[in-house]
Parts: sequence; C-alpha cells; structure tokens
Amino acid sequence: MIKVSIYQFVKDKLLTHGVEKTEDGLMTLNDQKLFSLFVDLERAARKSNFDEVQTATIAIEGYLISVGKRQLMAFAYMYLRFSDFTPKRTIPDEYLSDGRVRKSKEFLRQVSNEEMLIGLWATVKYETEGERFLRLVYSQP
Repeated sequence: MIKVSIYQFVKDKLLTHGVEKTEDGLMTLNDQKLFSLFVDLERAARKSNFDEVQTATIAIEGYLISVGKRQLMAFAYMYLRFSDFTPKRTIPDEYLSDGRVRKSKEFLRQVSNEEMLIGLWATVKYETEGERFLRLVYSQP
C-alpha cells in the first residue's frame, strides 16, 4: 500500500467533493491558510477527537467569515459527513410489537462512539447548513 502525504490526502478528498467546479470552491485548494486549516481538520479527524474536530471546524469558519466566503463551510461539513465516521448503509426502520423502533446502520469499519458522534454532528451540520451553502457556492457566476 502506498502511503500518501496528509496534504495530498486532503487535496484528493476535497477534489472528490467538487471543489474544482467553481472559483469559490478552488479557494479551498489555492488559499494556503484555508488549505492548512483543512489539513488541521484532517489531523483532528484522524485523532477521532470530537472537541478537536469542532475546534478545527470553528477555525475554518472564522477564517471564511473573515474573507467573506462563509458558504465554503459546505466543504468542511462534507469533508466529515462523507467519511468513514458515517454509516454506509441504513437499514429501514423496524417497528417492534412493543412500540420500540429499531434502526440499524452499517459502517465500513469498527467505529468508536466518539467517531460516531463526529459523523452524526457532521451529518446534522451538512443537512441544516451545508446544503444551503453548497447552493450558494454553485450559484456564483
């Protein structure tokens, strides 16, 4: 297995999320400060530490606000949302006879509770804010 540098890994992952499709999106790769903040996010994610992931995400948001590009937070949320911290498949709800509901999720690997928390938080953030931000990114001329 070929070991890829963290910088190449982050770049490749951002490219899978379509950052190269708009001028705003390209900023995630071309702005050295912003790219380094995404590398910090990856480092926090690799530690599987929820507090560090939130801190890294807040740092990205603060920088984006300072440069007037908050809509690029969509890529930060996507970065975590589409990771191995989130289920790859959810089995439909099963309603049990005693009124309880069973919902099963399948992950690609063993995931700790803290990793599941990161994935759930990222999913909620992406669904509540990220999708709207992404529409803004792609509506830019």
